[in-house]
Amino acid sequence: MPQHSSYVVRIDVFADPSIPTLEGKDVEAADFDREMQKLIDEMRGLTADDLQDQVHRRFEYRICRPCQFQFMANPLGRPRESRVGGN
Repeated sequence: MPQHSSYVVRIDVFADPSIPTLEGKDVEAADFDREMQKLIDEMRGLTADDLQDQVHRRFEYRICRPCQFQFMANPLGRPRESRVGGN
């Protein structure tokens, strides 16, 4: 597909960057060493790709004009459901 006659679709999938609400008593009660060790133990069985997928992954596709129309109408490509009063 010629580069200047295509559309670029980029999809970024990443962990929610918002920080949970913490109160002073939560911080005081937390055992950070234990939690860190627990995370390390969980990560031991994962590959580098598995670990990266839990943080961020970017996909990039080049699509033609007809595919661009189709993508814009239904970005996830999921079957459309018909519901009474819901459409």
